[in-house]
Amino acid sequence: MNAFHGLSRREKMLVLAALPLVVLFAGYRFVWMPLNEARMAARAEIRGYQTLIEAAENQGNQPAEVESVAVVTTPLATRITESAELAGVLVRRLEPEGAVVRVSLDDAPYDAVINWVAAMETDAAIALVAIELDRRTAPGIVAARLTLENAK
Repeated sequence: MNAFHGLSRREKMLVLAALPLVVLFAGYRFVWMPLNEARMAARAEIRGYQTLIEAAENQGNQPAEVESVAVVTTPLATRITESAELAGVLVRRLEPEGAVVRVSLDDAPYDAVINWVAAMETDAAIALVAIELDRRTAPGIVAARLTLENAK
């Protein structure tokens, strides 16, 4: 308080007039604004929950809509040969072994084999279990042995 007593009368009046304004500003800025922002955020969160509750009430006891999944009835070997024909890949040997089918290809273009495998997985519901590729002397030509099964 020694600093205050060292001020002139005019400066004391200025400090006493400015002090309440500074206190009001600090209270507004550091107390009221954070509380108001928190209150608005809480209200927005409550509105979100109310919307969710209304949507759940409107849904009621209706069963959830389930996408129908097409069941593939065509045998695996048939789907493999059909997709190979579409891809332009010549199948040399097809060996069914229980749930899997082993396929052998001789002298097939590498990119055609890879595109064929991708097409089988996306279009024919066939999953690749294993693949073995052997390079041939001609560039871009491979021999392949694949193990395939029905996609789950």
